[in-house]
Amino acid sequence: MLAAMLRILPAAALILALVTSPLVAAPVTSVATATAVPDAALRADLHCAAAFAIAASEQARGSGAALALPPMAVRGKRFFADVGARAVEQGGMTQAAVRDLLVAEVTEMQRRGAADPDRELAAEVKPCLARLDAAVPPLQTPDLAQCAAILTLAWEEERAKGPDGPAARDLQTLAQVLSTRAREGFIAAGKSGDGADAAVEAARDAMRAEAASRPGGVDNYDIAHCYDLAAPDTKSHY
Repeated sequence: MLAAMLRILPAAALILALVTSPLVAAPVTSVATATAVPDAALRADLHCAAAFAIAASEQARGSGAALALPPMAVRGKRFFADVGARAVEQGGMTQAAVRDLLVAEVTEMQRRGAADPDRELAAEVKPCLARLDAAVPPLQTPDLAQCAAILTLAWEEERAKGPDGPAARDLQTLAQVLSTRAREGFIAAGKSGDGADAAVEAARDAMRAEAASRPGGVDNYDIAHCYDLAAPDTKSHY
C-alpha cells in the first residue's frame, strides 16, 4: 500500500497546486470529461478527496472558514492518496483518469462556490467527514511526554541529514523544552528526579517503537498540539 500511495502522490500534489485559490472560480476554457466510475462509493470518495484538497489548501492560506474544519494537512492528504491508489488498483482507472476526474470535481466546486466560497467549502466538506473518520481515524492528542518524544525523533531524523542545519537546531530546542517540561510535570506528580528522567526516556522509547511498527507512525498524532505545548511561557523570558 505504501508504494501505491507514493505512486499517486504526484497527482495529489498536482490537485493541491490547482486549488491554491480553490473556491474563487478562475476562467476555465477546457475541462477533461471525467471517466465514469462504476462504483458509487468510490466516486463519492473521490469527490470527498477533492473537497479535502480544497480544505487543506484553504487552511494553509489561513482561511478562517477552513480552519473551523478539522485539520486536513495530514488526514486529508492520506485520504486523498489512499482513494487515488484505490481508484487505480481496484477501480481500474488510470492515473490520468483519476487526475481528470479530480480536476473536474474541483472546477465544479469552484463554479458553485463563486458567490459564497466559505459556505460552499463547509457544504462540500462536512458531509464527507464521516468518510474521513472511517478511513483515517482522528489524530490522537499527545501528552507532554509524548510530544517531547515526537520532537526528539524529528530532531534525530533531521540531524542525520545535517546536524548544523537550522531545522535540526530548531527541533533540538523544541525537543529540549518539551523534555524539560515533561520532566517537571512528572516531578510535580510525585516522581523523583531519577524517576522523572526514566519516565521521559520510557515515553521516548515507546514512541520510537510505535513509529517503527504502527502504520503512519507519529503522523497519527496531532503534532501541531506539540508546538502549542512548546510555546514560550508568558511568565518566563524563554
